[in-house]
Amino acid sequence: MMDSKRLMAWLTVAALSTTLVAAQKRIPDSRKASNEEPFRSFSMLDTKLTLLAQQQEALNAAFNPVQVGSRSEAANSERRTTTSSNMNSTAAEIVLVAGGLERLYRSRHRPFGVQMFRALRSRAEEVQRGVSAVATAQTRSDAESAAKRLDEGMVSLVVQFQAASGGYGATRCSTGAWTCCEPKRSKDLLQSEQVACMWGCVRTAQTCTGFLGPRIRRP
Repeated sequence: MMDSKRLMAWLTVAALSTTLVAAQKRIPDSRKASNEEPFRSFSMLDTKLTLLAQQQEALNAAFNPVQVGSRSEAANSERRTTTSSNMNSTAAEIVLVAGGLERLYRSRHRPFGVQMFRALRSRAEEVQRGVSAVATAQTRSDAESAAKRLDEGMVSLVVQFQAASGGYGATRCSTGAWTCCEPKRSKDLLQSEQVACMWGCVRTAQTCTGFLGPRIRRP
């Protein structure tokens, strides 16, 4: 059963899904992909995080069969190998998306954007290491310890994603304005947040002290 901390993290992702889709629809389809960032990638990451959570549940189930002896050890081993490989692949995709945003904001000379998405990439890499530790555990005790660390890594990844994307779907910028992530003050950061956004609107790109999202154009 999920503990309360982990459950809240998954509920956060589920709640974000609605606002992510709603905000995505406000971005014209004709806009180039780079001009839709990071909202375009937020939608992708939301989907991948949901899949990652499902794959973690499958991985946990592979290590804890409902009926002991219902599968041969060889079948259980194969199932663990497959589920861990799937989860590692999804985490690797998250690393790629976050790394792409990190490079994008480096090219735009937005240090806070680089910092934000480097943190997200780092959390995804931690999950990859956690999956590998679970998959290669030789004893049940080692597997349980590795699974606990993986749980913690998953929560940290989801929390950091929320720190980057939370609230952006609720922004209501007027035509011509820019969406802007302003850095949260250190004292306002939630537990496990390394850096976090406060999404709002600015009339000119120069007044955004964090990093820019899309500019709102006439439909």
